[in-house]
Amino acid sequence: MRWVAVIVLLLAAPALGQEPAPFLLRIAVSPDGPVWVGQRISVTLTAMTPVRFAAPPSWPDLVASPGRMIVLPEGNTVPGTERVDGANYAALQHSYSIVTAEAGDVVLAPIGMRVRVMGADGQPMEAEATAAESRITARLPPGVRDVTRLVVAPSFRMTAATEGETREINVGDAVVRTLRMEADDTTAMLLPPGAWGQPEGVRVYPDPPVLQDRSDRGVYHALRTERVAFVPQRPGRLELPGFSVSWFEPRSGRLREMKVDPLEVQVLPAPASGARAETGGARSWMTAAGIAGLVLLTGVLLLWWWHRRPRHRQPQPIAPLAAACQAGDAQAALRALYRWCDAMLPPGGDRTVGALALRAEVPELAQQAAMLEAKAFGGDGTGWNGAALLDAARRTERALRHPSRGARMVALPALNPIDATRLPPRLTQPRWAR
Repeated sequence: MRWVAVIVLLLAAPALGQEPAPFLLRIAVSPDGPVWVGQRISVTLTAMTPVRFAAPPSWPDLVASPGRMIVLPEGNTVPGTERVDGANYAALQHSYSIVTAEAGDVVLAPIGMRVRVMGADGQPMEAEATAAESRITARLPPGVRDVTRLVVAPSFRMTAATEGETREINVGDAVVRTLRMEADDTTAMLLPPGAWGQPEGVRVYPDPPVLQDRSDRGVYHALRTERVAFVPQRPGRLELPGFSVSWFEPRSGRLREMKVDPLEVQVLPAPASGARAETGGARSWMTAAGIAGLVLLTGVLLLWWWHRRPRHRQPQPIAPLAAACQAGDAQAALRALYRWCDAMLPPGGDRTVGALALRAEVPELAQQAAMLEAKAFGGDGTGWNGAALLDAARRTERALRHPSRGARMVALPALNPIDATRLPPRLTQPRWAR
């Protein structure tokens, strides 16, 4: 019995010491049974490693028999965890959406990947794995004769409309028809185009179709809109053809025919050339009169603007300075103060904050500006207050706007002028010198 126990331990030792594989690759197809031609199929590729990925993997393309499969452009990657043979793996799942184009078997070739993962010693290493081939069997829905006019989706809506008058039109007028298709769990590129046809004696002008795709919590929505104009070239009774689209619901297995009804139009002869020429002459005269009136009105407006235009530079709004002061941003407040001061002063002369404060007789403006510069340039600017600076600026505007209430332009200097020699250099030097 002792020798039997020793032999069992020796045989179990390699299994106990076996480390998890550095990289595993797995493929899954949903639905896993037979599918219908035109039905959206989800193919999920799962990459797993016992530690973590050292770099994001590069996901390969799906390869199948030519002409048998359409790979849709959307795809997403979701992180997660997996448990394999009792070991935990970090997992990345990448999903592809494909559609089978014809009945029969579609074989997905084996998929190989080479990635960088973290080894058991904590160092990055190269690892590779291969997922086995997969087989998908596609069937044609019963009763379907034309695959190009087939929509396979859990829900489908198709509406057609006509713009403008359609009972009686003249030769050369246009009849515009619109088409709107909506479906779930598919893509707009798979919705069939409208079969408008080419009626005899009619010119057809289709607009490029508009294709839109969106995803809402994993549910795909497709939208296709079309617009086409029919211009008859001769009078008489005209019938614009209709068409149909086959809609197959894969869950219930039900097939429906969605139809666009034909449209009958009575086409009248074009108006006589004399009446057309008379109408054209009247329109030309009215157009010329309208242009002359517009030119005259433009000249009057320009003349009015020339007499009413401002003779001096309008002050820049105080709003940027107010916003910077309220936000407590010293750098932005200093830049806004300089621009506002430059706009408030008339051309020529001393263009400084100190000069503006003297002109408006608001000494607090110069004091707050000095403290603001000290704060903005790294000095002792603890006394600066954005609300106080904004209040001084607003009082300065009111004083300059209403000289009778504020500043008075006199030849003699003020009794208590601000000592310009004590202001910081940036308040006493001109703007261009700074």
